[in-house]
Amino acid sequence: MAQEIEHYLKEQFEKVLDGKDQSISKIPRYNQFQEIKSLLVDIFRSSSPVDSSIRDKLYYLNNVVTECQMLTRKHGFNSPEELLTINRIRRELNKIKRELKATKDKLQPNNGVSSSQDRETSSRDTEISRWTTRVVDDSKVYGFDDNVVSIEKLLLEKESHDQFKAVGIVGREGIGKTTLCQLIFNKPEVKNNFLPRIWVCMARHPDADEDPKLAIVKRMLVQLGVEKKMIDFIFNEKHGLEGLLCALHLQLLGKRYLIVLDDARETGTWYRKLDSCLTSDEKWDDGFAFGLPKGNGGRVIVTSRNEELAKMMVGEENIHRLLPLSDPESCWKIFKDAVENDPILSYPSDLEDLKLEINQKCGGIPLAAKMMGQAMLEQVPK
Repeated sequence: MAQEIEHYLKEQFEKVLDGKDQSISKIPRYNQFQEIKSLLVDIFRSSSPVDSSIRDKLYYLNNVVTECQMLTRKHGFNSPEELLTINRIRRELNKIKRELKATKDKLQPNNGVSSSQDRETSSRDTEISRWTTRVVDDSKVYGFDDNVVSIEKLLLEKESHDQFKAVGIVGREGIGKTTLCQLIFNKPEVKNNFLPRIWVCMARHPDADEDPKLAIVKRMLVQLGVEKKMIDFIFNEKHGLEGLLCALHLQLLGKRYLIVLDDARETGTWYRKLDSCLTSDEKWDDGFAFGLPKGNGGRVIVTSRNEELAKMMVGEENIHRLLPLSDPESCWKIFKDAVENDPILSYPSDLEDLKLEINQKCGGIPLAAKMMGQAMLEQVPK
């Protein structure tokens, strides 16, 4: 009976994608749905019992393909909220695709070893969907000049040259918190004033089940040049997290460092008050702050959608709220960068009307403007 449910859900999902309704090919993330459908066909073709986790995925896929049908627009663009919903769906579909590939590989006669192409694709999907890095193409970033100047001034102010300082950048999804930090992180003045500079993505890695506290500290030690064997030795022989935080402290001691903690989400008290110092009645692993030496001008930038979390980490007085772009030219340039990659794309004759629609619909959200461009590209005949 259990297997019958999975087969029924799979058939319902396929029926929607293969139905007579020609408009189905216009739904958001259509190509992703088709790739997932192909993986499901291969998995169900196997004589082995279907993994129990497949059922939950099929329930989600049937629900979300219906949601995407509702998000389809015959004319014009989706709203910023709808575009961000589509982006979240994209990330979740990437995750499902990776997991289904892993299931398929286990069922294949090559002992579950995926091809190098599959591994490269999976790795690329992982980074795009969940991971952030310090790299940015500043030639395609618009509208952040004033914010860059403000944050850079906070980091470099002479009055607190030797003091520890933590700054929080908060704002809604897609507003450009990570991009702003990337610009600041790579400024020549910042490079000249801080060494080392560490970029830490605070999101849970899609392929790791490790305690996020351990994962974050290990990630920082790796970026500081500590070999994995040494990190494992410290963890196993020096009391786990306590030893790792002590090692982090020693690596940063006496240095004017800059650390970006991007996309903070964990709300535990372990992350509170990054300016705190270790006292005699506390242990190293009682707080993240104890791994960060004070007194040599170290700086930490925290980005988060959760303003209360950022306040807990850096203090309300150190919060920088990132607002939607106010310059109408900025979103238009982001949109044009997204569509001009396709040489066969022809713009509508009345560019001013399109420009006005882009600015009205994206609401000053850079990610929304970029996704509008990508949506237009998907409508161009190949």
